[in-house]
Amino acid sequence: MDWLLDVFATWLYGLKVIAITLAVIMFISGLDDFFIDVVYWVRRIKRKLSVYRRYPRMSYRELYKPDEKPLAIMVPAWNETGVIGNMAELAATTLDYENYHIFVGTYPNDPDTQRDVDEVCARFPNVHKVVCTSKADCLNNVLDAITQFERSANFAFAGFILHDAEDVISPMELRLFNYLVERKDLIQIPVYPFEREWTHFTSMTYIDEFSELHGKDVPVREALAGQVPSAGVGTCFSRRAVTGDGIAFDVQSLTEDYDIGFRLKEKGMTEIFVRFPVVDEAKEREQRKFLQHARTSNMICVREYFPDTFSTAVRQKSRWIIGIVFQGFNPHKWTSSLT
Repeated sequence: MDWLLDVFATWLYGLKVIAITLAVIMFISGLDDFFIDVVYWVRRIKRKLSVYRRYPRMSYRELYKPDEKPLAIMVPAWNETGVIGNMAELAATTLDYENYHIFVGTYPNDPDTQRDVDEVCARFPNVHKVVCTSKADCLNNVLDAITQFERSANFAFAGFILHDAEDVISPMELRLFNYLVERKDLIQIPVYPFEREWTHFTSMTYIDEFSELHGKDVPVREALAGQVPSAGVGTCFSRRAVTGDGIAFDVQSLTEDYDIGFRLKEKGMTEIFVRFPVVDEAKEREQRKFLQHARTSNMICVREYFPDTFSTAVRQKSRWIIGIVFQGFNPHKWTSSLT
């Protein structure tokens, strides 16, 4: 029996070592999250006690004051039959802006999507179809088509906006971009997934992720480093950013939209992440609900549905991880800056 006790004691000791090792790994892994939490709350409290007491919060009515500059919306669409048509129609009928054009990049081997886009183009003169290849190359082809359109129409777009076929665009989005595009080269607004029933566990994970990312992580990143990663949707590039960067999107990257934010920062261009609420002063003074406030629940943002099945979520997040972590590290690597 002694040998059995020895085996059991060894097994318990092994579990203890494993538990301690895992605890140390989890502690080290959580240090960066703890640092971000501390910076976020210190910065938020400081701004509430100092900045917002000295300067009034900007009203959404200020967005109507600048003249409308021409803006181009770029939408790559692959196998988006029944989706892209509704998206373009919804944008064309709900955007609180007049001086814009939508360029939809389609693929030669996707005739069904092309037919949907053709129908929308026939109804709305500011929607245009472009035939392309891969997504990154698609966006570059769309930029080429925009350049040709500018020559034929004899004017130049001030901003170039990224969106996907599944996006629901905020009516005030273009007014916000119009307000900032002369001063900023990359403007990113939050992306918030649509809610589903609580039983949709896969898609609900995206709500947690984007709430953390665009509610806390990216604002802290911008405050410390002045660098904002593009989310691939809800991103506006200035004309200087597009023309100064040459071929804007890396055709070899799985996350070409994320990569461009780093390249623009390396060229000394300015980037901003904007959480801008659209709320009347009277509504803002109303009694707030538990953990809710009118300013935080009426943001100009992009809404969309994310994958609801395990396999599609794995494919999407695998592409993000490979593109951002592995492909992204190869050209950019660690810099000498602490931020």
